[in-house]
Amino acid sequence: MMRVPVARRPAAAGDRRGDLSARSARGFTLTELVVVIIIAGILAAIVALFVVRPMQGYQDLNRRAALVDATESALRRMARDIRIALPNSLRITNDPGGTPGYALELVPTADGGRYCTPGDASGGVGDCTSRNTLDTGAADTVFDVLGCFRNSTFITAASGGTTAYRLVVNNQGDATTTGDVYASTGAAEEVITPSGTTLTLSIDPGTGATPTVCGSVSAAPPLVNVHRMTLSAGYNFSADSAFRRLFVVEVASLPVTYFCNATAGTLTRYAGYGLSAAQPVDPSAPPLSTAPSSGRVADNVSACSVTTTTAQVQQRGLATLDLSLASGGETVRLIHQVQLDNSQ
Repeated sequence: MMRVPVARRPAAAGDRRGDLSARSARGFTLTELVVVIIIAGILAAIVALFVVRPMQGYQDLNRRAALVDATESALRRMARDIRIALPNSLRITNDPGGTPGYALELVPTADGGRYCTPGDASGGVGDCTSRNTLDTGAADTVFDVLGCFRNSTFITAASGGTTAYRLVVNNQGDATTTGDVYASTGAAEEVITPSGTTLTLSIDPGTGATPTVCGSVSAAPPLVNVHRMTLSAGYNFSADSAFRRLFVVEVASLPVTYFCNATAGTLTRYAGYGLSAAQPVDPSAPPLSTAPSSGRVADNVSACSVTTTTAQVQQRGLATLDLSLASGGETVRLIHQVQLDNSQ
C-alpha cells in the first residue's frame, strides 16, 4: 500500500500549542528566576524557624546539662573529703593573695574506732573488760579497739605491719597548742603518732571460728574478737578524746587542699604534701607546687565561695560550698551544704 504525505499547516496566531512549544525552546526569563529565588528564600526562612531554633535549643540544653554535671561532680568530690575529715582539721582562707576564690585544707581519715580505756571496763559483753587499754598519760604501745576497723586496704596493710598510716587522738584544731594535727611534729604528747611508726593489727583473743575474724564470737573471754593495735615504739598522746575516738589517716593523702581560682577559672585538688603549721595558700609555691598528687576538679569556674571562717565550720560541723561554672553564655550555680560526719 502506498502512503501519501500529509502537509502540516503552520501554527495559527493564538494557537496555545505553538506558544508552549516556543516557550520551551527559549527557557525561563530573568523575572521567573527571581520569583523562584524569592519563594525559595521564604521557604528556607520558614524551615529555619522550625528547625534551626530547636536545634540551637537542643545544643543549649546539652551545654547546660554538661555544666550542671561538672558542677555537681566537683561538689560531690569535695563533699566526700569533707565528710570524712578529721575533726577540727578544716582550714579556710578566702581570696588568698587577693585572688577571688578560696583555699580549703583538711585531713581526710581512712578509718576510725573507739579505743579502750580503764573506765570502759564495765563487765558487759563487747566492752573493754579484760582488754588492753590506751593510756594517754604514758608512752603506750598496745591497746584494743572496741569493735573493728572497716577499711579493708588499711586492715590488709596493718595486718603485716605498715608505716603508710598514722593514728590521731583528740585533735583540737588550735595551732598555738600541741592539740593541733598541723602543729604536731610527732614529738611526745601530741595528737598524731610520729611518721615512720609501724602500726600492726591483730585479732584478740583470736579464738572461735576458723578463720578468726574481727567481730566474731570468741571461744574465750571476753567473748568477742576485736582489733588490737600495736605500735613499733611507745607513744604518749596529749590527752584522751571526749568519746574515746581514734582516727586513722593515710600518709599519701595527708593533708588535702582544694584551691579555687575564679580568675583562672579552675578548681584544683592537692594531696600528700605533708603537714605544716601555716596553711599553704599559693599553688605556685611549695608545698602545693610540689605536692605528690594534684588534679583539676573543675574548669570554667566563674565564681566560688565557702563558709566564711574556719571557726564557723568547727562550731557548726557544717560547710557550705558555692560554685558557679560558665560556658558559651550559660552559667550554672549550685550551693551544697556538707555535714562533717566525724566528731571527737
